[in-house]
Parts: sequence; structure tokens; C-alpha cells
Amino acid sequence: MLNNALQNRGFTLLEVMIAVFVLSIGLLGLAHLQVVTLKTTQSADLKSQASILAVDMLNRMKANQNAAYAGNYAIDIDDDPPANQDTTANTDLFQWRTTVSQQLPAGNGSVACPAFNPLNEFVCTITITWTDIQTGTAADTDYNERATSTMTLDGAV
Repeated sequence: MLNNALQNRGFTLLEVMIAVFVLSIGLLGLAHLQVVTLKTTQSADLKSQASILAVDMLNRMKANQNAAYAGNYAIDIDDDPPANQDTTANTDLFQWRTTVSQQLPAGNGSVACPAFNPLNEFVCTITITWTDIQTGTAADTDYNERATSTMTLDGAV
């Protein structure tokens, strides 16, 4: 009986190895969760920046309504910002595009407005694009793939 009690004391090496293996799997899961959280937080930060920049352009247009009504703020996503800053609209577009490209990775922006009609509300569409690490939630993107994200704001001037 004494011999049997001595054999059952303590852990065997196999039990310790299994415990360490289970613990390591759990820690790997926590590390992956931390990485995904950091990527999602960065993506949310970029979306917030894009939203702030879109509202900034809308406010610039509201401050210079006559130029907005005349179509002076219209710029396509592929167009270069105006080099000649002789008008407030051109200065606004140049500063805005420069800020977008500085604050967002591969950031670019466009402004599209309809022809002005005093009988209708004048609503312009501001679109901002940037490159972001994808989390694989969309059907056309894979996890950790770099792809273009887009934020669109429709606002009345």
C-alpha cells in the first residue's frame, strides 16, 4: 500500500507537457485576437479621418456657396488638384487634397455637384478613397489584404 501511494504522487512529464500545450494554444488565440483588434482599430481611425476630411470640404463649400453653385469645387478622383490658387475654391481644393493625401495612406478625394437649380436642394457628393488593410469581412477581400476603402458623404451646401 505504501508503494502504491508513492507512485501516485505528483505529475508525470506527459501531464505537464499536455498542460503547457493547451496553455500555448490559448495564448496564441489571445495574440491573434490582439492583432485583429489593432488592425480594426487602425481601420476605424482611418474611417474617422476620412469622415472629418469630407465634412471639412463640405464646410469649405458652405463658406463659399457662390463658387460651389458655379461648379468651381467639382474635381474627379483622377484629376490633379488645381495648381493655380487664384480663387478661394482652387485654394480649398488644393489644401483639401493635400491634407487627404497626407493623412490617409494613398488618400484621394473627389467632389461631384449637380447643376445649380434654385428650386432644388443643392446636394454634393464628396468621396474619399484610401488604402487599408482588410479584415476579410467583405466578400471580395481576403484577410490581411491591402485594398481600397471608400467613404462617401452626400451633403447639402
